[in-house]
Amino acid sequence: MTDIEKSKNESNKPQKKTAKNSETKKRDYSRTVVVLRSFFASPIFNVAALVLLFVAVFGGLRLFSGSRNPAQVSFVERPLANAEATRISDDRILPAPEIFKGEVYQATMRLRETAALGMAISLVVFAEYAERGSVPANLERIVASISERGLMPPGLETQNGEIFSPESVFVVRYQSQPLRFEIVSRPKEAGSPALLLRFPLRSLDGRTITYFQSKPAVTLSPAPEPFAALDKLVAGGWTMERWRGEMVAPNDKTSVQILAEEKRLLSEFTNNR
Repeated sequence: MTDIEKSKNESNKPQKKTAKNSETKKRDYSRTVVVLRSFFASPIFNVAALVLLFVAVFGGLRLFSGSRNPAQVSFVERPLANAEATRISDDRILPAPEIFKGEVYQATMRLRETAALGMAISLVVFAEYAERGSVPANLERIVASISERGLMPPGLETQNGEIFSPESVFVVRYQSQPLRFEIVSRPKEAGSPALLLRFPLRSLDGRTITYFQSKPAVTLSPAPEPFAALDKLVAGGWTMERWRGEMVAPNDKTSVQILAEEKRLLSEFTNNR
């Protein structure tokens, strides 16, 4: 082979390599185009594009509205002296709602206190009779026994032989023969009625308790005579009322038996004397 032929063969080799490289690049480009077209036509791309569009629109609206509207948060500096006064005012006891005020509400609470005190006295009388065979001789012994046995209702206190609560002053009349007692709940302030509850409890229908209530007066009227007759109470402005509170609730067998149990104990005490 001559030198001329060798040089021709060597010059043809780069041309072949260049042709092969161009064909490879064309194939790679075609594959890339096919992949991109398939991706852009896929549902995943459509969903992603829609989400990005919503995010962009929402962010633009927030930025636009934020630039137009002023900030809604403001900082207020409070002097040290005012801060202490505010702290004290925040610690104050808020008054009770209006629903827990008024003559009817106060009378109901006082009636419950009176009934609770009457039950405590009844328990002490029957406990003393069961232990010693005789009932307490006087009211002082009953009050002392209530304190010793821890039977004083919550909210009630004794001082100098007087029983009182935040709303009432109680006048207790006790009689050992025949066994009976009554409690007069007198309000501490004028304008509320006085309440009178007698034991043994009286009931007209077996489910409600009968009690007496005076008319609200501008000035506190004196308590009625001990164990006054019904006509005298009526003449003094007292009315007979029925209590349908929680003490004896309708359709409650346990509560309805309170009256019957008290009558049974009283009858047993009378027969054994």
